[in-house]
Amino acid sequence: MVLGGYAFWYIYSGLLFLPPHYHANFAMYIDGEGVDFSDDKYMEDVAGCSLSGEKMPKDRVHLHENNGDTIHIHSEWAAWGHFFANNNYYFSSERIITDTWEEYSVDQENKIYYVLNGKEINNPYNRLISSEDRLLIAYGDYTQEELTELSDSVSDNAGEYNSKYDPGSCGGTNENGIIVLFRDMLDFHGHQH
Repeated sequence: MVLGGYAFWYIYSGLLFLPPHYHANFAMYIDGEGVDFSDDKYMEDVAGCSLSGEKMPKDRVHLHENNGDTIHIHSEWAAWGHFFANNNYYFSSERIITDTWEEYSVDQENKIYYVLNGKEINNPYNRLISSEDRLLIAYGDYTQEELTELSDSVSDNAGEYNSKYDPGSCGGTNENGIIVLFRDMLDFHGHQH
């Protein structure tokens, strides 16, 4: 009885401190071509929980499973700049610097456009990422119609991912998370008897 009470308290108290887990979508276009973020170099390891409990920047906001348009957010303080910096991309109102150190600067012909949830905004580098946000970053010379078309092309599957497990966290929605493991352990013992 005491062991059962302790197990309940341990799991319940752990649930009180689970990090947030939600998703957002994005796309980046440079001179009309989409930047492909589905490469392995942009992915967070799907190894699961850190034994030390230490949170690294990529633990807070990252991509998984070669899905290059759906961001996994594990900190309510993660900004768009955090995500892009984790992937060696930097941007401001004046330039975009890619992970290969290519620089795209605003000039008389080219501009940087930021469209968040269908509305053109100023540089979102320090703006916190909200659940189901859709961000377009576009560099080049676009008409309003072209910009709307690009913005409409940003994936909108973040809501679906909000109800799925996260393959790389200790959170309750992780396929290997403590809640699932505990439930499976109880289920396994239930089938044994």
